[in-house]
Amino acid sequence: MTVRSFSWLVLSLGLLSLTSCSTKYQELLNDRDAQIRELNSRLAETRAGLTDAERQAQEAQAALNKERTKPVEAPAKGTSELDSLRKDLPDTEIRYSRGRVSIGIDNAITFDSGSKKIKPGGEKVLRKVADVLKARYSGHRIYVEGHTDSDPISKTKDQFADNVDLSVERAMAVRGFMVKSCNVPERAIAVVGFGEHDPREGAKNDTAKAKNRRVEIVVGESY
Repeated sequence: MTVRSFSWLVLSLGLLSLTSCSTKYQELLNDRDAQIRELNSRLAETRAGLTDAERQAQEAQAALNKERTKPVEAPAKGTSELDSLRKDLPDTEIRYSRGRVSIGIDNAITFDSGSKKIKPGGEKVLRKVADVLKARYSGHRIYVEGHTDSDPISKTKDQFADNVDLSVERAMAVRGFMVKSCNVPERAIAVVGFGEHDPREGAKNDTAKAKNRRVEIVVGESY
């Protein structure tokens, strides 16, 4: 073999080797590009999924906020229930308070000013209320709430620390009467004294104050 022939042989082998390497390199580049495209596709899907999840979370939070701020509505049967109670207890104010049945009794019926002694007229009303509670709401917790107006105690200020104290004592008197004289189960009744801090009316006139002076008997959860 001549020198020239050998040189061409070497050159040819080199070209073949370069061509083979170039082909393999191109294949590697193609594989890399395919992997990049697949990863980009997965990333886009993941981002779309996160966006959808975020949207759902925002919608759920908005619905929760709306539910929290929505006024408490009476049950569908509420109107007929309240009407029936009003018929049975005409000397009381029947309404829904915070979603629960509330039986309000004006303090003018139950107590003299600054006193925690129940008047005969109040006892008569409380007996009717107790009968209704036992007939309709047996097994339910009963909350006796005492309320006053915002005027400081004057006539009996030596007997009560403040309006909250007076409201608690009045609620306790109602509880004691209903347990001892009306046979309402003792464990059913809880007492709350609000004093002037849960008014029905915000005005300071005599009409508003009279409406705020009351005992409310609220039907609670089963026990």
